[in-house]
Amino acid sequence: MEKPLVILEMANNHMGDKSHAIKIIKTYSKITKNFSNKIDFAFKFQFRDLETYIHHSFKNTNHKQVRRFEDTKLTDKQWKEIFKSAGKNFKLISTAFDEKSVIKIVKLKFDFLKIASCSMNEWPLLEYISKFARKKKIICSLGGANENEIRNTTSFFKNRNINVKYLYCVAKYPTKPENLNLSYFSHLRNIYGDLISGFSSHELPEEKLSGGAAYAAGSRIFEKHVGLETKKYKLNKYSTSPKQMQYWIENLSNTIDRFGTIKDRNKFLYKERENLSVFKKGIFLKKN
Repeated sequence: MEKPLVILEMANNHMGDKSHAIKIIKTYSKITKNFSNKIDFAFKFQFRDLETYIHHSFKNTNHKQVRRFEDTKLTDKQWKEIFKSAGKNFKLISTAFDEKSVIKIVKLKFDFLKIASCSMNEWPLLEYISKFARKKKIICSLGGANENEIRNTTSFFKNRNINVKYLYCVAKYPTKPENLNLSYFSHLRNIYGDLISGFSSHELPEEKLSGGAAYAAGSRIFEKHVGLETKKYKLNKYSTSPKQMQYWIENLSNTIDRFGTIKDRNKFLYKERENLSVFKKGIFLKKN
């Protein structure tokens, strides 16, 4: 049976600091190695070609999101060192927010290309991905999408014979437990089957149960924002600390054990029948 995949999303939590990024990777590799026998892990990054992604009239302004991207910019050399560190223990995945980033992911031979929720109906970008990254393993989040939009996006890739795995996602940063609505994951599975493969989370960092609940509903891909708080850097409201991630993975691992497999159940069946035999009514002959 294929192991579930947990994606650790670094996003901008590297803070534009190569050493901090590598420290995050090394910290989480110590946690994940204890579960690698039953779970695959990937580290995810985000690529934006800032020269073209940010309109010239917004560059070097105090716009919140623009500052966030410009202040955390890394050089290609720094990225290379980060990828080398992550590649030792993790699969590599990156979100492409523009066409140049698609080519970058393909050239770097990442294991997966990610389509963000905000890009799931950005048709020029999807067209570009379908032409230049069709051989990549592609994962697409569906946060904020209505059923019409989900139908359009899944049809777009299906009609081009491109195998994309979709993640149910709640685009609320952070998401309270009562707003996870994992029942909608099951609803999408009833419509699209295994195409709906996972659950992308922006939940409160202290959340522990969502991974196990989503696994029981059929999720086999999970995405969690992770970071590392230091005296210099603070975590945002939807990124987990190493200790919180440890608890979350432990709960997922315990659910995997308890959920088991059909094959293992059938292997154990003989023992069940043996145990039940002592409770069955006996048969006695009235005559010898």
